This record gives sequence, C-alpha cells and structure tokens, in this order.
Amino acid sequence: MASITGQALREELVRWDIIRLLGSATATSGGADRIRDAVRLTSAALPSTMYEDCWVRITSGTRDGEISKVNYLDQDNGDLYVSPSFTGTVPTSTYEIYRPGVLPDDVDRARDEALTSLCSQWAIQPITELLNGDWEDALGSTWSATDSALAIQNNIGPPQEVWRNVLRVTNSGANGRAASTSLYGRISQSFYVYVPVSVRSGTATLIVRDVTGSTNISLSGTSTSTGRGWTGIEVTGQVPTGGGEIQVWLRGDEATAVIDWGPIHFHWQGQRRIALPTRIETPEHIGRVYYLQDYATRGSNDEWGSEDRVDVPAVTREYVLDAPILQFTTDHPLRNLPYFYQERVFYDALNTAYFAVADRTVGDAATTLCPIDYGAAATVRVLAEWYLSKHQGDEEFWMSKLGEAESVFNRMEQRYGPKPMPIRTRERTVIIPHLRV
Repeated sequence: MASITGQALREELVRWDIIRLLGSATATSGGADRIRDAVRLTSAALPSTMYEDCWVRITSGTRDGEISKVNYLDQDNGDLYVSPSFTGTVPTSTYEIYRPGVLPDDVDRARDEALTSLCSQWAIQPITELLNGDWEDALGSTWSATDSALAIQNNIGPPQEVWRNVLRVTNSGANGRAASTSLYGRISQSFYVYVPVSVRSGTATLIVRDVTGSTNISLSGTSTSTGRGWTGIEVTGQVPTGGGEIQVWLRGDEATAVIDWGPIHFHWQGQRRIALPTRIETPEHIGRVYYLQDYATRGSNDEWGSEDRVDVPAVTREYVLDAPILQFTTDHPLRNLPYFYQERVFYDALNTAYFAVADRTVGDAATTLCPIDYGAAATVRVLAEWYLSKHQGDEEFWMSKLGEAESVFNRMEQRYGPKPMPIRTRERTVIIPHLRV
C-alpha cells in the first residue's frame, strides 16, 4: 500500500467542509499581515467577511507551518488579512483556510488520535521470550550494539512481506553484533531459537551466550548463513551447568558485514505459558495463534511462501497485571517450531507535539501507510466528538459530520481494517471479532 504524507491526509478534510479552501498565493504579498491570491480571492461577489472567525495555515514555502486568524478579505486585490501577522511576507505558497472555530493544531491532534487508536490492521508477530524480538518497538534498552549500528527497517521482509520490521546490523568492526536483554533459565533447561536472516554482505552467526560463564553455548543445528535472500537459522541448546543467565547475539563475522534479521523466536522446549508484549491492551487485539510447517531453514530446500500455517487449538488468552498471556494446553505445548500470533496494530502518530511551527512541518512531511479515506474518516470522527463535547457551537454541523464519519469509517474498516478471525477453542471453532471502538 502506498504511503501518504500527513499533509495529504489532513487536506482530505476539504471534502468534509472542515477545510474551507485549499489555495495558493499567486504573488508575494505587500506585508506580513496578508496572503495574496488573485485567482481565488478576487471577486466583487465575495464579501469581506467571507472567512470571518476562520484560521489559515501556510503549507509550503518559507512560512510553512505558520498559522493565524483571518481578519478580513480585501476582495479587490485578493488579499486575505490576518492577525497576528506572519513572521514575514508570504511568498508564492500553498495555504489552507479552516471552517470557523476549527484550530489547525486540533486537526493534527485528531489525525494522530485516529491513526493510533482507530485505524489498524493485523500484523504477524513471533511468539518469543525475547524482549522486543519482533522489532515492533523502539530499540531503546532492549538490544545493545557492539562494533555495529542497529536500525529497524520497514517493509523489506521476504517477497510476500510476512513481517512489518527487520533489524539491520551494520558492522563497524569484526564480530559486530546486537545483543538481547538477558534471559534466566534453569540449569540444563532446553531452548529453541529460530530467526529468519538475509545477509547483505559477510557472514551471519547466531550465538546464544552464557553470560554467567562468559562463553558461547554449544548449539545443535546450523547457526551461520551467507548470501542474499531470506532463509532461516534454527538451533536448539541447553542452559549450561553453573550458569542461568543467557543472551541471544546476532553477529556479523566480518568488519564489513551488513545483515538483516527477521523476528526472533525463542522459547523453552515444552513451554505452555508465555507472555506477549505489554503494548497489547485487550485480548481482542490477539487473533490467530499458529505454527509453521515446511518453513525455510539454512540447508533445506524450503523457500518462503511454501510454508503452511497450522492453528494451535484451545489457546487461552489471559492478563496478569498489564501482561497478556497465552496459555497452551498439555496436549499442545510449544514444540521446536516457530510460533506466531496475529496482533491488531495501529498506525504510528505523525507528530510528537502540536504547538510550534516545527511540530506542524514535521507532521506534514511524515508518512503513513494508512489508506487516505480510512484515515480521513477516522480523523473527522475524532474531531467531531471533541468539538461536540466542547459545546462550542455549530452542534448541528458537527453532529451531522459525526454520523457521516462513523458511517464512512465503518465501511473503510471493513475494507482496510483487521478482519474477524476464526479461533479454535477446545469445544468448537468460534469467531473472535476485533475490538470496535
């Protein structure tokens, strides 16, 4: 799906009459207190109060991101006077005029609220004990770099784009690596690790490190890979005698190695209870749970796209404090296979703040994969709810827009949003719908 800018998403609101006019200044104005548009604003039929109580926002050029309140329209010259003045004269540039009472920054806030709480899709995530093993969250303190630079990459998974994110490790020295946070297992406890990998240059090596003993744990299976194209490293091992603290290291052997690592599956053999990331707010954001068969591994003839997804029966979804838990049955514990679950994920916010010129320009330039009609309907829904709750007038308009936006959003949700998924329980197959908000 093609990405769109924050500006393009917001300017869809012209179709909802929340933005009254998308215009372009035709010449540099005579002062900082006006915008000159001799094409759209020059007409004897336009009253000087045409845009009374409206805000205007500059969306390009040297005044990009500045906002002001409309004072009056000089229809003879096409000058839209504002107060307070801009920081300088307005050159040829685009601008937006909003419906009376609508603050441009409120629209940006509503746009981000729509992206982060209404618009969503199913994502495939690994079931893993490793913190941020799906590369879904910022690296922060979850993975550390040694002689390497770490960067999460989007949309470069296998040809069918199985995953949202991969981790690219770019070495600055030999044996550069990314190291996970520590795990703690019982002595001689067995574990399973599977990680997709594509080697852009050099040699990829998966290491499970005995932190207590400062040695590498002996692994069964092929732990190295070379060459472009996605395959998988699959190994098993045991917590050594004398040590219970271990880490997973994703290493490039050469100083010039550049390696892409997919989501990492790590679980204890026979494990029946495992926590999912705390970002999941409700069990209804957890869809199918399944494992792969005939998946790609180093040295096999299997390729991505030939694997089968087999649903795991009777998985219970629980919460302990803020942690979602998957409970597997005695008959179906975690085996030496990569397990996945579907997570309802929302889109990222485009802004981090909504007060300054820089905040607005950053949000306008940022991109999202949310379909534009899906995001626009959700934005209008949020904005209408806010303005109705403020009782600031124009209730009839906002009530009408709320009803229209809810209708359009529900249609777009069916088209673009996460579809309800059948989930097998012990007794029967049922449909678990995703959360409607």
